[in-house]
Amino acid sequence: MSSAFLSSAFLAGMRFEARTMRRDGAIWFALLALAGVALFALAMGASRVAAQQAAIAAARADETQRLSNLQKTLAQLQQGETQGKPAPEPPPYRDPRNAAFMGGGPAAAVAALPPAPLALVATGQSDLLPPAVRVTTGSKDSFLFADEIDNPANLMSGATDLAFVVVFVYPLVILAMAFNLLAGEREQGTLAMTLASARRPSAALAGKLTARVAAPIVATLLAVAAGVWIFAGWERVASPGFAALLIVLLLYGLFWAALAAAVDGLGRGSAFNALTLIGAWVAITMILPAAINSLAAFAHPAPSRIDMVLAARAASTDADRARDASLARYAQEHGDAGKPAGGPQEMTLRRLATQEAAFQRVEAIVAEHDAQLARQRDMADRLGYLSPAYLTYQAMADVAGSGETRYRAFLDRIRAFHLDWREFFLSRAKAGASLTAQDYAAMPKFTQADEELVARPPAGLAGPLIGVALPMLILAIFAWRGFRRCRI
Repeated sequence: MSSAFLSSAFLAGMRFEARTMRRDGAIWFALLALAGVALFALAMGASRVAAQQAAIAAARADETQRLSNLQKTLAQLQQGETQGKPAPEPPPYRDPRNAAFMGGGPAAAVAALPPAPLALVATGQSDLLPPAVRVTTGSKDSFLFADEIDNPANLMSGATDLAFVVVFVYPLVILAMAFNLLAGEREQGTLAMTLASARRPSAALAGKLTARVAAPIVATLLAVAAGVWIFAGWERVASPGFAALLIVLLLYGLFWAALAAAVDGLGRGSAFNALTLIGAWVAITMILPAAINSLAAFAHPAPSRIDMVLAARAASTDADRARDASLARYAQEHGDAGKPAGGPQEMTLRRLATQEAAFQRVEAIVAEHDAQLARQRDMADRLGYLSPAYLTYQAMADVAGSGETRYRAFLDRIRAFHLDWREFFLSRAKAGASLTAQDYAAMPKFTQADEELVARPPAGLAGPLIGVALPMLILAIFAWRGFRRCRI
């Protein structure tokens, strides 16, 4: 019987509050604005995904064209040799038979990471790393960091994506709806009527709170579903990744609702509730994430990307200078116009040896930088459980396929492919072998495992989801106690 009374009081409170909210124009404006901002963010995400797909398509078309031209030139050279009418010798850097030069640029392979099915949800790392790179026999800094992906000012301000709207705007609407349920009724003099008319006052108040917080949460979920359907297609809405996204949004919304209810249950005034909740919003969404990243960077300092690139290129320049100095000494000691014995092949071997020395130095610098960044990320991930906003953003980035997990796998695959690429071309260059049509057909191809092509599976989001759900449950318990102690 008591559970029936409890449920009836809860539903009665929810229905009464819903009827009151329907007559409030400000609430409709807030909900429509929230839905509109979410749809706009998804539209911007869809345009960003289209640009990434266009960049990948252009890179692959360029690769196909380059290889086709090289094979055509190679066929002409071989045909001329066969017919006894050799064509004019091209310079080494344009000679398709020259393995040392072809692997370093003209025949470079494209390694691409296509956008995941829900890439429109969050920008994540996609504005820092290119969607496609041209892998050469040079060091990784020569192709991974060859171009700036976006205007630095745009990178500083961040992208307008759904993750930004959810992390920052979504909680504000929930807090505005729920911050003064008890305080507002107490100040308006209607709390006494609510407490006296309900058999279970706490259940009735919980029903009124549910109606208030359900409105922005449902509006956001519906807007996200509609936006993904419009801009990405129905198959994306029916995917497991989209279900995981809805769970993330629901838990994050319930966390802020529980926080608002817990503060309101303290029995203070509306002004106190508003200031407390705004302070909590600033701390959770802005201060704590910044502090987490700062602490991780302080504990495991790593050079900036610019410093790392400059150091890597300085190592390459030093190796070039060492080669020039070595050749100058050889010319001074042996004469003969400075040409070492052995002819062009000897010169090629010397140049390759110098490049290898530069490669080893650059690889050491890049490896040290990557290792320090990995330690930073691991520490930030552990500290991230202090901020539900941090966890929510990371979870949305993983669902979108633009998080750390997917990009780490992509970079690891590039590292392995880079070694295969160098071995294929440099082994032939050191042996003095010319590239043939069979070599072009046998060149290494960049392939990706199935798990690299999709976003992080929902099972991998268990940690962030628990990190948001646990404080939400604790706050809900405090809120329920506060509602049960509610007095006029």
